[in-house]
Amino acid sequence: MKNSYTSYLKRFLTLKFLSRILIILILLGILSFIVDLFLMPLYTKHGKEYELPDVTDKPMDEAIDILKENGFHPIIKDSVYDEHFSPGSVIQQNPLSYALVKKGRRVYLVVSIGEKPIYMPKLIGLTPQDAEFRIREANLVLNQVIYDFSDFYHRGVVINQSVPAGEMVEKNKRINITVSLGPAPTSMEVPNLIGKSLQAAEKELDVVGIRVGHVKRIYRPRLVPGTVVNQSISAGTNATKVDSINLLISTDKPPVKEEKPDSLVNE
Repeated sequence: MKNSYTSYLKRFLTLKFLSRILIILILLGILSFIVDLFLMPLYTKHGKEYELPDVTDKPMDEAIDILKENGFHPIIKDSVYDEHFSPGSVIQQNPLSYALVKKGRRVYLVVSIGEKPIYMPKLIGLTPQDAEFRIREANLVLNQVIYDFSDFYHRGVVINQSVPAGEMVEKNKRINITVSLGPAPTSMEVPNLIGKSLQAAEKELDVVGIRVGHVKRIYRPRLVPGTVVNQSISAGTNATKVDSINLLISTDKPPVKEEKPDSLVNE
């Protein structure tokens, strides 16, 4: 009889324990459902997303104020050169403008420090063609080519530039260069001008006291415009007996009528 009672008691306690466990599990499930349905959305602010304002092209201080006033956290990520944006203005923002984000979100900004500075390249010692390429490459403009004699540089290289190398310059600044004619002539003879520019020819004639007379043009598209093709008095002639020389120079403009032969006669 005693054994039967003990066995019944054990079964009762076991059922009671299992019932409690079951009740606890049910309560935990209900609690989890309540947390997931009500508490978690409140904690994560689920459904509370806001449109991020557009602060690009605005001054940095103004952009920061706008973002802070709307509950976001602005961070300056980088500063870069950009000629399309004024210095101190916002170039980019991440996340992008009008994106839906939560309050307190970090917004990374890239700010312009203006146009990249241009430094004058070194041109001395280069040929005029290479110097012009360097000038254009630096977003500058070749303005004038001047010719002068030099005892230190051989003919045809740049011996001076209007802006010193390394100096900061503005975009599209006009640059003058001086090209060497070599040493000044020591004899009073008519120089050989063929193949030289009109400016160089005028400079060489001026040294020996001869002025340029008539200048005619002939269509020679393969030559640089303004190149001397012929001269009316031969090189080596005594310059003291010559008052002026007529020159025939090239042009890249097609002729409108038939040209005369490549010869000149003093008029």
